[in-house]
Amino acid sequence: METRSLDVSLTGFGCTPTRAQVIVETLNLRARLTRAGIVLGAGLAVALIALPIPLVHFVLVPAGLLIGIVLAGMRVSQREIFSSAEGVCPYCGTHRRLGVAGRVFRLPRKVFCSNCQRALELGED
Repeated sequence: METRSLDVSLTGFGCTPTRAQVIVETLNLRARLTRAGIVLGAGLAVALIALPIPLVHFVLVPAGLLIGIVLAGMRVSQREIFSSAEGVCPYCGTHRRLGVAGRVFRLPRKVFCSNCQRALELGED
């Protein structure tokens, strides 16, 4: 896995933009398959747990399998993810982690300040 660091803008409506430091992780095939296998295993576990429960197993077993397969397919296709992102909120001025770790890397992205609860946008320069 390779990582790279980006310096991007963090903007809020009506405020002067600030800078945010973003670390992006590029996933190789093995890492993507590992992440997909974990999600598929969780869906399979839900299906197996629900199997002996009367009436519930008619819905929960197929739903668990289907959701596991769909989410695993989504994880296999994710080539780049956020490893971390932190910056200074343009509204309240506090330095915070922006809560995007593990999500697919895509800019611009809406985030929220955990201190003042306002919507922010991570964007390219």
